[in-house]
Amino acid sequence: MMKFFLPFVLPCLIFGAVSTQAQDLVYHPINPSFGGDSFNSAHLLGLADIQNEYDDVTFEPVDPIDAFAASIERRILGEVSRQISDRIFGEDAQESGEFTIGDTRIKFARSGLDQLEIVLLDIVTGAETELLIPAPTY
Repeated sequence: MMKFFLPFVLPCLIFGAVSTQAQDLVYHPINPSFGGDSFNSAHLLGLADIQNEYDDVTFEPVDPIDAFAASIERRILGEVSRQISDRIFGEDAQESGEFTIGDTRIKFARSGLDQLEIVLLDIVTGAETELLIPAPTY
């Protein structure tokens, strides 16, 4: 039993006799207002000045009539958008078609089975936007 005990006890006694030392953990603040290095002042003041450059946003009161008109307009345009989408992608989808909403003309045509071409034309300015959409695969 002494043979097995000696190899374990001897290293413990040797290493236990060596003194160990540790250092205290010390917190050093960065902000000079809380005791930090005074050379950080210019950097921190620069950051504060950048944040103070922005003016306060003033909110204008919203007219209830204007808010109501905007809400109705969004609902009508949403419904028109749904109807156009149903004609293009719905159960009875059309191969091509044309819609006029206000000053905008919307034309669509399928290019085979793999692509849908949508052209948005501003009637007043003549500006035209063409969208090529890959056909959805199910």
